[in-house]
Amino acid sequence: MREKKHLNLTGKKRVSLASRPDPAWKEIIEVLFEPFMEFFFPVIHRDIDFSKKYELLSKELRKISPDSNSGRRFSDVLIKVYLKDGSVKCIYILVHIEIQSSKDPDFMQRMYIYQYRIFDQFFVQGLEVISLAVLTDEDENYRPNEYKVSRWGFEHWLKIPLIKIIDYSTNEKKSTELEQSKNPMAMVVRVQLKSYELKKMEDNQRFDFKRELIRECYKNGYEKKQIRILLRFIDWIIRLPENLEKQISYEITKIEEAINMNYVTSWERIAKKEGKKEGMKEGKLEIARRMLSDGLPVSNVLKYTQLKPKDIESIVKS
Repeated sequence: MREKKHLNLTGKKRVSLASRPDPAWKEIIEVLFEPFMEFFFPVIHRDIDFSKKYELLSKELRKISPDSNSGRRFSDVLIKVYLKDGSVKCIYILVHIEIQSSKDPDFMQRMYIYQYRIFDQFFVQGLEVISLAVLTDEDENYRPNEYKVSRWGFEHWLKIPLIKIIDYSTNEKKSTELEQSKNPMAMVVRVQLKSYELKKMEDNQRFDFKRELIRECYKNGYEKKQIRILLRFIDWIIRLPENLEKQISYEITKIEEAINMNYVTSWERIAKKEGKKEGMKEGKLEIARRMLSDGLPVSNVLKYTQLKPKDIESIVKS
């Protein structure tokens, strides 16, 4: 059966992602890399010179990354950073999204193999490779962070810094840090934790939680770019039926109007693309058609689209 496509919070088409949570984390790391490092790895963050632009090495990573056939999900990011001491490092980040009940016995072996492959790719440039991992599973005791081979006097040992998202729910100190943090990654963690609770909830309960998380994104004073990427993350992680997803979009419109955020609306994007005012009105008319087809009151349609009553009448007649 072909996967059904629908609109996400930003108005872009995407396929159903119920079985693919990994791209959401990948996008978060790539776009919010500095706050990601500050929140999860503050010691490393302090050493990085963020005045110099970091470099995403996606193409290089794809060359050494075979497709996974295990059924598990990984989100791999390779980033070249400059340190304050003048040196350059490659940071390999792996977010392990466990979607099976069993633990991954080969997790650290995979980390070791990738550590070496990346090092082999870049050592001629004098780059060091630092591997980090974030695990999103719900098993508090599953903490693979070492790979060791020891026999006949031979010793080989790899140990990585490991972050467990579930700790921000079960560890009192980390829970307090999460509650007090203004870092946008705190919202990412809260969304991930909330997704565990929502698995067995009804759609209307999931809708309420998703709406509240979105409202908090605006209340916390994040930058425009950060809010947009957080909305996308929420949309990827917390899934709703299409009719409720549309209602979420209307909620966002109301929030943005209430706080006068100058975000580009869907009809403004249409107008810009066509280069004329008619495009803007056509975009508004299309939004109005969708709202009316969903059964929203005419008064709400007029309020959100700012169309004239005669425009709405023409839609109803047609």
